[in-house]
Amino acid sequence: MLNDRARVFYFVVPQPVKVRKYKVDKNSLIECLKSHKRYSNKEIALIMNLPVTKVEHWFRTDQFWAVPDEDSWFELKALLQITTTDFDSCITEFEYRNGVYDKSERIYLTDFIAPCLTTESATEKFLVRKG
Repeated sequence: MLNDRARVFYFVVPQPVKVRKYKVDKNSLIECLKSHKRYSNKEIALIMNLPVTKVEHWFRTDQFWAVPDEDSWFELKALLQITTTDFDSCITEFEYRNGVYDKSERIYLTDFIAPCLTTESATEKFLVRKG
């Protein structure tokens, strides 16, 4: 016969996520960055004190392209002498919304059965009793 400890117990706690306030026009941004590029990726990385792998993603055109982060945008813009303000809002403005991933909102009790931790589920949250 199963007792309560043989069941999985968890609380659902909404987790806010940071999302861009405005959609980024990927093609226009890539075109702008490439047309103003005056340095190699390595030089940009050295000047901005960032990993070259991060900088490389800003200039890619495939599925691994990335938007420059809000903390780097204005420095990158100045370095490349980009004068347009077209991308400022979509890169630097965010809002917080409740997450939509069911599992990300679960907090499991450690006194009961809980999911097995794997590399794919490394973000599981557990409520641990102190004392």
